[in-house]
Amino acid sequence: MSRSCIISHPLSRRQVLKAGAALGVGSAAAMGLTPAWANPWGQSNVYSQGVEEGPDVSLAIRRESLAIDGQDARPFTINGTSPGPLIRLKEGTDAILRVTNLLDEPTSIHWHGLILPPEMDGVPGVSFAGIAPGETYTYRFPVRQNGTYWYHSHSGMQEQLGHVGPLIIDAAEREPFRYDREHVLLLTDWTFEDPMSVFRNLKTMEGYYNFQERTVADFFADVRDKGFSQTAEMRGMWAQMRMSSRDIADVTGSTYTYLLNGHSPEENWNALFKAGERVHLRVINGSAMSYFDVRIPGLKMTVVAADGQPVQPVPVDEFRIGVAETYDVLVSPEDDRAYTIFAESMDRSGYARATLTPREGMLADIPERRHIADRGMEAMGAHGMDHSGMEGMDHSNMPDGEREDMDHAGMDHGGGMAEEKAKTLENGFLAAGEAQPGSRYDQPGIGIDPNERRVLVYRDLKAFTPWPDRRAPGREMELHLTGNMERYMWSFDGKKFSEVTGPIHFEKDERLRLILVNDTMMEHPIHLHGMWMELENGQGELIPRKHTLNVKPGERVSALITADAEGSWAFHCHLLYHMDAGMFRVVQVS
Repeated sequence: MSRSCIISHPLSRRQVLKAGAALGVGSAAAMGLTPAWANPWGQSNVYSQGVEEGPDVSLAIRRESLAIDGQDARPFTINGTSPGPLIRLKEGTDAILRVTNLLDEPTSIHWHGLILPPEMDGVPGVSFAGIAPGETYTYRFPVRQNGTYWYHSHSGMQEQLGHVGPLIIDAAEREPFRYDREHVLLLTDWTFEDPMSVFRNLKTMEGYYNFQERTVADFFADVRDKGFSQTAEMRGMWAQMRMSSRDIADVTGSTYTYLLNGHSPEENWNALFKAGERVHLRVINGSAMSYFDVRIPGLKMTVVAADGQPVQPVPVDEFRIGVAETYDVLVSPEDDRAYTIFAESMDRSGYARATLTPREGMLADIPERRHIADRGMEAMGAHGMDHSGMEGMDHSNMPDGEREDMDHAGMDHGGGMAEEKAKTLENGFLAAGEAQPGSRYDQPGIGIDPNERRVLVYRDLKAFTPWPDRRAPGREMELHLTGNMERYMWSFDGKKFSEVTGPIHFEKDERLRLILVNDTMMEHPIHLHGMWMELENGQGELIPRKHTLNVKPGERVSALITADAEGSWAFHCHLLYHMDAGMFRVVQVS
């Protein structure tokens, strides 16, 4: 066991109570307190409350009774609240985080997006043994970055039951953007079902939680728009594949309550501001399975950081945030009025919301809900997907736009793509920083009309400054994201984690290109622990660093990696049930 890990003997009841009192999680915790950091006034240069300030922090994990959306619930709590406390560290310090397990089962904490030693990463079975009941584990690591991050359990389904919290690292030097006040906006999805029951339901019947399937009225609407023959052909193709064009999210608002800072839409958490202030919103998607489209009607947002890393400012009206991603935005409300912070689920089955307001109690209109979208040919054209029933089909009557979607998704491997690739080849590879053919970085994703408002896309993200390692990649590694929707099995290269015989190998300090090809009909947020992924989005030497990459159906994306972190690291889809179903690997750097 590393000297930086401290394991104590099981605690007596007296010791547990004493530890709880020291951590401020006594009887008040049982009353179901909401996170103290989620106070309406947020944080400013004169106001700081409800924050666990580093470098030395103590955390206690329990399972407690707490009201969620006005109903009795039993979430996991950290220092008495769910979500857990906001942990605030300072770049350039050495963090000491003592985590006490007061549960009757093992637990863990993974510090999502932090660069740290492997034994401090918090993934049981990969980098450490986990935290047994009654024991305390001390995480010690140097803080070598700044920005907006979060933390969560990597044990079982605990993340789904509230075992998450925000993590903010203040910069050692002056930040590249200015603001007067900040608010942390943590998005989560809560179910009153047992998460294992949710998992069994997904395995039992595809679309178990999808109550938005197509209707006869939808069919006739399509006939009016596209004509009978095209509509019938499309519906027939989906039927032959035994798939649904509205399979947008595996778990939906039929069981989920979408929360913002632990509050339901009806509870309407307030974020206060003073007129003329520039407000910094740190948006974290800490949900288990839900993508959100975030906007503040009446206010322009300026994106200034992605996954904790500063980017050149991008003014937008809306952005999609995948599971585990973070975005920092600035807003400057001038009027004496309230604004709705609206986070709509990608499948349109629900939303989270809060109100940005100069005074508590003020309300703003809730935007009209959008209708669920249908998957198009980009999903059907996913590389390597089981196209049973599609062979020999005549696509000559397919609308031009849908043929283009199929070509873009990679079903047409003809001269156009080959010519595009040939133009940028360098030493047998694409030039570093160039976008991969088959990527769709200029598209916001399903269900968003880019003509309706200015929406952030991956192509917009440009690093604030070039990253230190400017080497071209020495080799390429291609991984396919694979799955079986009917059996609810998810994998890399067709193999679940339980079926692989060893880790993925990176050579210590090598520069490599990781290519991810999505062969499925679902979006996948892919997270690599311990190292940055530099998204090759066409911005040359200013490509952005990310810890989580959203890969759309049928899409091919690539990232440059400097394998400077020796040890074993988790690599997985951050959709909790996909990871548990097998879309997980270990990367060994040696």
